[in-house]
Amino acid sequence: MKKKKQAPLTTEEKITQLEKIADRLERMRIGEYLTNLNRTSRLIWLNLVSGIARGVGLTIGATLVIAIIFKIISMLINLNVPYLSEMMKDVQQTLQSRYHVQTEVK
Repeated sequence: MKKKKQAPLTTEEKITQLEKIADRLERMRIGEYLTNLNRTSRLIWLNLVSGIARGVGLTIGATLVIAIIFKIISMLINLNVPYLSEMMKDVQQTLQSRYHVQTEVK
């Protein structure tokens, strides 16, 4: 297929297209991005702070998940289901010995 030749754009159409492109670039914050790339110390600082935030978030999240798992295991042990309780006690003891975690079992 051959492409049809388009009529040359008028000056007004060119200006309109340039305004659209400029608007998109502003919404994408390209200027701020380029400024950060040119300022190495700012880029390092932003990456350091974001890395610390991710690490703290990961630590808190993992702690909550492990605490919930231990609580569920403790509740299953307290149900005294014949084989399940014994298996859960073994799992709990293994986790306690590996991670040195103290849990209360009634």
